[in-house]
Amino acid sequence: MARPRRAAWTACLTLVALAGCDERVDVGSNVLWTALFEDGTVGEWTGTPGGAAIAAPAPPNTITVSTTYAHRGHYGAELTIDAGPDGVQENAGLVRKGDLPVEAYYSAWYYIPTTVTVGAFWLIFKFRLRTDVTDTTTENELYDFDIVNTASGQLTVSIFDHQTSAALPLEVTSPIIPVSVWFQVEAFYRNTNDASGQVIFWLDGQEIARLDGPMAPTPWVEWDVVNVGEVLTPNAVTVAVDDCAVSLSRVGPTGLLAE
Repeated sequence: MARPRRAAWTACLTLVALAGCDERVDVGSNVLWTALFEDGTVGEWTGTPGGAAIAAPAPPNTITVSTTYAHRGHYGAELTIDAGPDGVQENAGLVRKGDLPVEAYYSAWYYIPTTVTVGAFWLIFKFRLRTDVTDTTTENELYDFDIVNTASGQLTVSIFDHQTSAALPLEVTSPIIPVSVWFQVEAFYRNTNDASGQVIFWLDGQEIARLDGPMAPTPWVEWDVVNVGEVLTPNAVTVAVDDCAVSLSRVGPTGLLAE
């Protein structure tokens, strides 16, 4: 089946400018930034240069912080979309762009309350590029961490490379994404446009995909923790997010820096 064309999910922004910070988890000096949501807001994202909280269109899509789901502590973010059969892309997510290093590890914890049937596409983690560092109109898609269904209806992973318009080969056959259990997605991204470039993805600490070689055409980096989908069943889907980090060393599934 041909992959449906996706709109650039950051085409419409709802920017929530809320300040906040929490040092609840001591993850070491190599961690550059964390978002733990313990002040009850998304301010750790929106209070950072290039940060944003996006729900488009809103309504029906929303971003909230509550005590309903929390990986650690008391609060977590809820990214909710309503992706019905009309084939319209629905978006909710958290953005970091432009002030990120050329080389870093990116980690987030996720909780999916119920299983979902994916009709078109569904993704929860992504990197984007800019072909001209100074021109916002040159932003484009790069790597999507997609969720798809196995033949039995379970949730598994497909990592889509927008530069080749194909999925990356997986090192693990159909790694299962659990339902009603917190799981970690982590990636290493070295954004160089030569043979030293590299992206690696881990699911709950297990490496599932790796690509070596030229990455984006410029060193500009965008990382997004999202709930973006089209034609999902049920239509209303919530993805809970917590304990997000950008680090110079692997965070690992313990939530502490891995040696």
